[in-house]
Amino acid sequence: MTKPIIAALDPHREDIGPAALGTVLARLTGEPLVLAAAYHADPRVDKLYPESARTLIRGAEEALARAAAPIRGAAEIPVTTIAVPSSGSPAWALHELAERECAGALVIGSSSRGPVGRVLPGAVTDRLLHGAPCAVAVAPAGFTLDDAHSPRVVGVAFVDTPDGHVALATARSLARQAHAAVRVLTVAEPLDLVVTAAPEIHEAARRAGRQTAEAALARAVDGGSGGGQVLSGRPAHALAAASKDLDLLVCGARGYGPIRTLLLGGTSHALVRNAGCPVLVVPLGSHLPDTDEPKSTRRDASLREA
Repeated sequence: MTKPIIAALDPHREDIGPAALGTVLARLTGEPLVLAAAYHADPRVDKLYPESARTLIRGAEEALARAAAPIRGAAEIPVTTIAVPSSGSPAWALHELAERECAGALVIGSSSRGPVGRVLPGAVTDRLLHGAPCAVAVAPAGFTLDDAHSPRVVGVAFVDTPDGHVALATARSLARQAHAAVRVLTVAEPLDLVVTAAPEIHEAARRAGRQTAEAALARAVDGGSGGGQVLSGRPAHALAAASKDLDLLVCGARGYGPIRTLLLGGTSHALVRNAGCPVLVVPLGSHLPDTDEPKSTRRDASLREA
């Protein structure tokens, strides 16, 4: 059973980012790429104004066709398009599509207000992040087909918890397919001690936090390829700063409910808003498709070079 990579496009914006990042993930996982765009549909209104309804559908289909054309011409992956009717929130329509298609990942774009190279979710993106039934990848602003090469360095935000281990396994799987390095990142978070505490207490707490982080990093790196680094500071800010040297950053999230809806923790949500590279958020109990054999037979050069 296939687990397609669904790239959600906004038919009102010329943002190729989700399609470009979706291409990367589809090539690494060997799964088909589905380009999807939601358009407003209200049966009562559409019946009264059929031409308006046809215009909305046509606009979504044309946006999808424009995005699909260069990918079909350069990437050796199956690409299909689907215009999704939405009587309410576009995010909800895309959630339903991802659940119906048993998607491996839902790829979304960033706010047009964000600076180039930074992930800054908009309103619809936020809703997609908070309700997706699968892993969610976010393309930073300005991400294009020229950036759609196999990652050379895959980072993982690691904490020694079940969702942290899911993120680590996913990062290693993707790195193996890309023949990339894995960089495990864990954070020695400062403790919120009373400011009047004695200096030696602050220092002891700092050392203890550092030792805990180093021990977690050693367990994560042991038995796997690649190295790691202990960062200092608030996790979201420290990871966001480190992300500028990565091609992809994987982090975990808490999964709740019968369909594993993705609810971002405070760190994951803040990280997605500030990262300098694509971010993949993997909820507990879900992971991207994995195989034992690297897909080196697929072209892993950039689409520009293909």
